[in-house]
Amino acid sequence: MINLDVKSNLAKLIATENISIQHNKVQTASFDVKNRVLTLPIFKEKSGDVYDMLIAHECAHALFTPYKEWENIDNAELRSYVNVLEDTRIDLLIQDKFPGVVRNYENGFDILEKKDFFGLWGKDLNKDLMIIDKINLRSKSLQRLPIEFDAEGQEWLTKVDALKTFDDVVALAQEMLDWQKEQVEQMKKLPDFHKLPMAQNYNQVDEDDFDDEDDNVGYGADENSDEQDEKNDFNNFGDQKADDEKDTQQSGPTEQSDEKKEEEKDQGAPTQHSKGADGGVKSDTPLKAITDESFKEKSHELLDEKSHGYIYGNMPEPNLKSIITHKEFLDDMKKCANGGSEKYNEWLKQHFNKFKNENKKTVSYLVKEFEMKKAATSYARASQDKTGVIDPLKLPNYKFSEDIFKRMTILPDGKNHGFIMLLDWSGSMSDCLKNTIEQLLNLVEFVRKVNIPFEVYFFTSERRHFDDNQGEPSFNHKSGDWMFDNFNLVNCMSHRQTKKQLDETMMYMFHMAEYYNSNYVYHRDWNDDLQMARYDSWGIPRQYNLGNTPLNEALIFADKLVPMFIKKYGIEKFTFITLTDGGANSTRGKIKGLENADMYSDENYRKTPIYKMGKKSLIGSSYNLTPKILKAIKLKYGANVIGFYIIKRVKKWDIEKYIDAKDYYDRERKYVAARKQMTKDKALAVNADGYNKFFILDGKKMKVENFDMSEASVKKGTPSEFKRIFGKAMQDRLVSRVVLNKFIEEVA
Repeated sequence: MINLDVKSNLAKLIATENISIQHNKVQTASFDVKNRVLTLPIFKEKSGDVYDMLIAHECAHALFTPYKEWENIDNAELRSYVNVLEDTRIDLLIQDKFPGVVRNYENGFDILEKKDFFGLWGKDLNKDLMIIDKINLRSKSLQRLPIEFDAEGQEWLTKVDALKTFDDVVALAQEMLDWQKEQVEQMKKLPDFHKLPMAQNYNQVDEDDFDDEDDNVGYGADENSDEQDEKNDFNNFGDQKADDEKDTQQSGPTEQSDEKKEEEKDQGAPTQHSKGADGGVKSDTPLKAITDESFKEKSHELLDEKSHGYIYGNMPEPNLKSIITHKEFLDDMKKCANGGSEKYNEWLKQHFNKFKNENKKTVSYLVKEFEMKKAATSYARASQDKTGVIDPLKLPNYKFSEDIFKRMTILPDGKNHGFIMLLDWSGSMSDCLKNTIEQLLNLVEFVRKVNIPFEVYFFTSERRHFDDNQGEPSFNHKSGDWMFDNFNLVNCMSHRQTKKQLDETMMYMFHMAEYYNSNYVYHRDWNDDLQMARYDSWGIPRQYNLGNTPLNEALIFADKLVPMFIKKYGIEKFTFITLTDGGANSTRGKIKGLENADMYSDENYRKTPIYKMGKKSLIGSSYNLTPKILKAIKLKYGANVIGFYIIKRVKKWDIEKYIDAKDYYDRERKYVAARKQMTKDKALAVNADGYNKFFILDGKKMKVENFDMSEASVKKGTPSEFKRIFGKAMQDRLVSRVVLNKFIEEVA
């Protein structure tokens, strides 16, 4: 398979500019010199040499062919001659500038010639072609075909090789075309002109007027016979009979010849310009380079006719000013809280502090375990080296050992970690948002203790200043960009916050979790806490309400934020996390500047969208755009991409779709094992496109567990029961922090 991005980069390098590259359902490669767009066809056979040859050729047009002058040539004959001569000129220039493409030209021509792209089968290269086609084949084959040129042909070659500018090309093309027409007119006077293969090749005769005996003339005749040589001796139109007639014309018609002509006319004998009524000679067929025309006609044989082509658009530039910063978020929440119930605010502080204290011991334990894992890994990679200083304790061994020097243990430095997390803030998250936020708060508390730089964002379709359409747009759309909707990306928590600011922010995140849990989750038994969170709460600022899932939009922003984050904090091992409960919104399917175009017509509907993201081409529909952006982030920035996917009701299909099995029984066996693993770890690691690790979480079993031995019910006199309950509780306490545990596994 051809890597379209690699070929696009090759074209840009050869063109020495950032031209646009498009692969589409076209007959042959072309270059829009005005808009600087190189269009390449979609081939069945992904021949790298053919691609590279066409790329080099069309880039040569981009560099050396003037657009306006070429467009102004409206004469079909002259345009054909100019095309051949200009191709010859620019190919020499590009091969001289980039010698590496010479091999591509050679191999590419050989591949196309074997498929008769130039219409050469059954033709004698030296007798059946006009000078323009001989020049074309000489250039395209890099002078490797056995083409002979007489003295007059050599004069033309000298002129062709001396071409410097496009104006030179046009002038020579006109001169050659005029000369060729004169030669054809002279040869049409021959009685057997209609039998000549060259006359047939260039459509200068009417085939319907041929006699039966004429069918044996040309391609089927013996090329070695003297008769055939005489009839085919049309190279450069220089045969002796034509010269004799030319001399006769130059001397002027005689009285005898006029009488002979009149006699022939009376007897109905054919003249030199006619066979029967018209001699089968055409007078209005334009002269064109048939090898060039054949290439154009047969290009479809290489094309992938099943492909419907692509619709190209660029990813829009994200407007980073539209991001709500952690400071703005905290200010908005404070304003909302200040206008609320004091009773609820006291209740919120009390419950948040209780949650924080309950989790402090477990988080501290995981921090200690993390440091031990890091130390163990470091010592496992430790090395020892001699210092060059003699160890007095080893000196007595000098007679039988050379190892008498002190040694130094070298521990490799730990890598600087960092992570960015995107949290789904959609309406479907309402029934699991409380557990999700508690998982997130444990993770933030952990990374704060181990000094890992982090940024947490949540994304929602709800907007600030939604009613009056004020505020910054999410994207700076320009012509040619795919259009994405505005959304809110909120930087809710960051390592850049002070301890007090982060604690306040975590409390407000805890508030939102309690608010949505009490308002949108069915509770069979209401208690005082639920009543407080629902009826006394001061609610949520409108711009932070749950909406739909603009995940792709958030990832486009991440493509800008990730390199800035890595560079600023010198991150050596970067982790990128998404936590969602569903797929991303579909895109509009519209391109800026083409809003009124019918993008859903039968023609366009079948085309595959291509989203240009920097140097990457993300090929596919909007429905599978997410993994493609994730892959781009992973490849460009060396990110370890982790996905957490929350399932509300775990069904068999939710797991089976990730299982690669040989047959039904293998699938069943793997499914049973996967369910056991998910029950044990509260998470199931599966393979998902775009992610390094992808974990399925059971939304109903994400509650963070804590354990207090004073509340344990143990039968009197049964230490084993006490031990069992204690061990299980400790295990559940650790395992329940599933997001934090999986993060530690990745960074430790």
